[in-house]
Amino acid sequence: MGNRQKGRETQAWELDAISNLVGIPRNQLENIYRDFRRVSKGYLLDKYEFRRIYKDLIQQSPNNVTMSHLSAYEENRLNNATADRIFKTFDRDNTGRLTFDEFISAYIMLQSSISPQTRLDFLLNHYSQNDGYITPNMGRRVIQDMSDLYGVNTDYQQVWRNLESNHGVKNGLVPQQAFTEYFINHPAYSSAFYKGVEIPLPPPSPQL
Repeated sequence: MGNRQKGRETQAWELDAISNLVGIPRNQLENIYRDFRRVSKGYLLDKYEFRRIYKDLIQQSPNNVTMSHLSAYEENRLNNATADRIFKTFDRDNTGRLTFDEFISAYIMLQSSISPQTRLDFLLNHYSQNDGYITPNMGRRVIQDMSDLYGVNTDYQQVWRNLESNHGVKNGLVPQQAFTEYFINHPAYSSAFYKGVEIPLPPPSPQL
């Protein structure tokens, strides 16, 4: 159940492994983790703290696009809606809290300076230890999450049938490399890896 989720301290060797896998400098990763610990409660981050961190991240991003056509109020609404979509995608157990593993997965997926292949491999390895193969259940979850995150209309059944018929092995597993290549070669996802999460400006909240 969601309310049983417990945060935990991330060990130094885990930060070392993340740094080695995705190429984030170790001192930068340490600063990210320090900020996470500072604003989280019991090593769990809620939606509102994630909104604040997200705004800091986009301000520091080299791909940050100015939104001079929006008022400050509209820009804040758009940033909150984008952060909420990202948060919902990576809150895998629907607890309303992100562990550091979930948070760093979201952070890495937003880094256009990291190759799509590296980002996807990291994401898949954090869904489960898969030994280089993707199960149907794992594939369904990842495809749905990517579809929700980037707003790409994807028919999971059709995608999986194509992957299975072209690359499937025994027990219905698909090689991870073939799975990641689907996203990298898909025009909409390929574009999204560099443009980031794009959503329309949500309507203002109704006045009570």
